[in-house]
Amino acid sequence: MLNIFGKESDNIKEVKLWQGLFFGSIIGFFSGLIGIGGGIILSPVILLFHWGKMKEAAAVSALFIWVNSASGLVGQLYSGVTLQKESFLLVGIALIGGVLGGYFGSKKINNMQLRYILAFVLIIACGKLFFT
Repeated sequence: MLNIFGKESDNIKEVKLWQGLFFGSIIGFFSGLIGIGGGIILSPVILLFHWGKMKEAAAVSALFIWVNSASGLVGQLYSGVTLQKESFLLVGIALIGGVLGGYFGSKKINNMQLRYILAFVLIIACGKLFFT
């Protein structure tokens, strides 16, 4: 993502319904399988196929993560897992972090800086998968 695949394109391609359903279901399945939100996979896909710009990819990925996480929570609750009191504190902290990240990502940080941040997060995610 660090300029390996070229500059961000102004030529945004339309996502066909079958493409969205195919990639969304595959990414959603594997995200649920390995226990991640999925945005870490979806963002590069959106950028590589020129389906959106960096900030659009971030917004779509955030929604995708939220839906996958909510689905995982419903599945866990359905299987009998109970939430601890501390969980609500963590949700509140995550909500504050999400609002601040959304604000800075959309208003204060330019697309090139976002690309470097995304690349850094992808490297951390890969390391976590290999070393844990």
